Amino acid sequence: MPQDQVLVPAPAPVGKFVVHSDQLKSAARAISLPSRSSGVIAMMLSADALRLGESTSDNGFSVATTFDLIRSNLAADEIISLEIPKQVLASWSHHYYCELSFELDKDGDSLAWKGSGRSFHIRTPVRFVDAKARTEEPRSLADVNARALYDAIGYAALLIENRTAGTQAFDGLQISGGGAKSGYLGGVSMYRSAALPNDLSFVLPKRNVANARAAIGKMQGALVVAETDDAVFIKSGSTELSWIKTGRCRPIDGIFGTAMKATFDVAVTEALRSATIARIASDRGRIVLETSDSDHTLSLLSISPTCRYDVAFKGALRECSLAPGSKLELNINLADLHRVLLSIRTPDAQISIDKHLLIVKSACVDYVEASALAALH
Repeated sequence: MPQDQVLVPAPAPVGKFVVHSDQLKSAARAISLPSRSSGVIAMMLSADALRLGESTSDNGFSVATTFDLIRSNLAADEIISLEIPKQVLASWSHHYYCELSFELDKDGDSLAWKGSGRSFHIRTPVRFVDAKARTEEPRSLADVNARALYDAIGYAALLIENRTAGTQAFDGLQISGGGAKSGYLGGVSMYRSAALPNDLSFVLPKRNVANARAAIGKMQGALVVAETDDAVFIKSGSTELSWIKTGRCRPIDGIFGTAMKATFDVAVTEALRSATIARIASDRGRIVLETSDSDHTLSLLSISPTCRYDVAFKGALRECSLAPGSKLELNINLADLHRVLLSIRTPDAQISIDKHLLIVKSACVDYVEASALAALH
């Protein structure tokens, strides 16, 4: 009588592939997230390409890049997905300059590698996962220049992290109608440029602003912006970033259409110097406009119980609707004013004042940047 036979599963075939450390270095630079990283790199391997991606801890934002393999033994229709610690990719990109040969052991949940011409063989545990297929093909929104989008997000986000007692920050930065805007109830910023297509429209959640701008800052040339019902995608060559749709920005366009009492042209360097000194004493300041038959003056006062700083903004009056002998005072956040002036890239700017609003605006042939600061009570 034949003895019972125990069937032993055949070992899973070992996946092998080869890349150069320079490819890993470029990938690590492209996908690195400065904020809220999950600490895990997702790898998706096919017969001729490797896709590396990094996501935030909540999976609400991700960036990935794909590059060609030098060679592999995977079948034409084979896909292998796995996750590795972020520090492993950092090690590959920092410590090697050679071809690296990799072996995937699914039975042992590990990844091993060795360098060409090197006498070492290193292994690390990994987690194999099911490959995720995109459920919906993104719809194209527009093409936009990387630098224009980078500048737009950077300026619109100037005040998005700020808040004062009794106010809230907006939870989104909006791109629409050829502009970008965001802020909080005490101050908002808006950027406009002909380089931003009018039909480009999306909201970037506040918590993803830093990561999105870092990723876009590494891109060049034309970007393709697309969306699904649930997500927004921005692609440049082989690199793609995406985020889950959420967040909102209050309607603020009308603020910049407010009829102001007076407008001055000022030299940015001198105005910034005054704001810098004034905020040493306090973050609360007062803008004072005084008119006479012969002159109009705009001055900045630091509000502090221990010291006083009062200086005139040197500038040329552009227009004023106040009668001679009038005086207008407006309390503002000096930290906001300093941040806005510090961001201006033109030598001159306009400062406009109303009873409850201060608007700082700079413009050139390529863009218009404007920030509105609300009166403090």
